[in-house]
Amino acid sequence: MKVGDLRVFNSDVGWYYNNRMFVITRIYDDSAAIEINMIDTGFTDHWDRISLLHDSKSVAVKKCP
Repeated sequence: MKVGDLRVFNSDVGWYYNNRMFVITRIYDDSAAIEINMIDTGFTDHWDRISLLHDSKSVAVKKCP
């Protein structure tokens, strides 16, 4: 994961399911924390990197030929 990655929460992640899409806005080098920004609401939160990997998936940008 890196800053700017667009991800969505898995469907079983509580209230975050209603705010599914988010972007990673900061990665803290001195801890396991990552700052995320919810696309729909603009809400900012902090998550553990390992938890975030488990609870979300990457949004791939597919290009049509």
